[in-house]
Amino acid sequence: MPGPPCRPQRNCWRSTELSRPRHRRLARRLRLLITAVAVLLVGYYLGQHYRFSQLEASGARLVDDPVLLPTPPLPEALAQAMAGHWTLLLAGEPDGHCEQLLRHYIQVVNRLADSPGLQQRLRLALLSSWSPAERSAWRHVEWARVWVLPPSQRAELLATLRLPSPTPAHCTGEEATAALIGPDRRFYARLPLDKPIRMAESLRLVLQTLDPMNEPEESKPGLLDRLNTALLRILPQHWLSAGMYRLARSEIPWLKNALIRHVIEHYDVDMREAEIEDPFAYPTFNAFFTRALKPTARPIDPDGLVSPVDAKVSQAGKIHHDRLLQAKGHEYSLYALLAGDGELASQFESGTFATLYLAPRDYHRIHMPLAGTLRTMVFVPGDLFSVSEATAQLVPGLFARNERVICLFDTERGPMAVVLVGAIFVGSMETVWHGEVRADGNAPRYWHYQGEDAPHFAKGEEIARFNMGSTVILLNVQHAVDLLDDLTGKQVRVGQKIGY
Repeated sequence: MPGPPCRPQRNCWRSTELSRPRHRRLARRLRLLITAVAVLLVGYYLGQHYRFSQLEASGARLVDDPVLLPTPPLPEALAQAMAGHWTLLLAGEPDGHCEQLLRHYIQVVNRLADSPGLQQRLRLALLSSWSPAERSAWRHVEWARVWVLPPSQRAELLATLRLPSPTPAHCTGEEATAALIGPDRRFYARLPLDKPIRMAESLRLVLQTLDPMNEPEESKPGLLDRLNTALLRILPQHWLSAGMYRLARSEIPWLKNALIRHVIEHYDVDMREAEIEDPFAYPTFNAFFTRALKPTARPIDPDGLVSPVDAKVSQAGKIHHDRLLQAKGHEYSLYALLAGDGELASQFESGTFATLYLAPRDYHRIHMPLAGTLRTMVFVPGDLFSVSEATAQLVPGLFARNERVICLFDTERGPMAVVLVGAIFVGSMETVWHGEVRADGNAPRYWHYQGEDAPHFAKGEEIARFNMGSTVILLNVQHAVDLLDDLTGKQVRVGQKIGY
């Protein structure tokens, strides 16, 4: 007999469910499982379709049937060098045009810093009929190399790759199309010359499609860090910094005092070390921010290399040929950091580096790590991203993209570079011999100092200052200094020993 009718207070659906035969409940669950699997499969194939449509839009062209390159025409030495790497092959001669193309590819590789597996396995090979000169930029980049081939062998290889033969415009436009060769020596794709950001994205898509090993590592920064970085990509960085420049120099008492009070309370600034201890006695916020310290506040260690700033050591160690560590799993190019100056970069290959991050509470003047004489100063225009640890993980090649001032010194241990990296809200960078360092245009500007015009500085002497916080990168040549062990992550102060 049927049970009593459901009353409103009873859970009718439950009693109905329990009354069904067991096999009907199992069938319902099976249908739900099949539906879920179908949704996942459809989502996967839609994702694959989206990826391939992005790849199509990028201009890269995958080869339908990847061809195994025979040797010859592929030289045996080149085949061995390609083992374990993805290689971009293109034809050309190592002249001025192709050196410009090399600089272009350096920007491309820097933008792949958030895909370390891809970046570390990528190589560039220029198929040439003659060797580059000693001073050629091609001799200063570890992951790019010129391979000299007889004309007939090069022509045969280009025909196999269906690449155009070199012409007077061989390193520009359509003539600069590169062939992507896999670690298994197979020809997988063609990549035309394009803007660095588009070429980097093309490479990322191609490699993610062909090689799952190159998926980018999961980043640690939080949602707020990602939102801030995304905003900085679209906001007018230089306009915002120009506004902060004016704000920091305002002499309106209530405004500059409010800014000073906020920084002291928020960052726990110790004014007892300052030459003027009263924070509100400074005429502007910038004067407070770049305040001088008491003469005894920062003793200088007489031995070895000392820290030029109060800062946290975000990274330190050996320069691996042309590569510096920006953050865990993220590298960038020494060549790009030094404004594409191959002769300058070659001096520091396989040397040592220390990246020193200045927080808002830190002392913002920069001092000499070793006694030395200034030889060259370079202003490099660029972006103004934040240089925080989170941003260093989110922006590929950050320090080689931001505005910076490169100071090259001669010391008793050889050349030493002190690189002042600008950042968002850093109104300007100043040196004691030049004042505020600025230049018009998009190209680096050089100042050279010789003879009596070359300033000499004692160890620990002040050389520059940041108007607002930023980062200093210290470079030393190979065998000049040995950095202290476990330096990364430590807080250091001006004059503190950081190397032997």
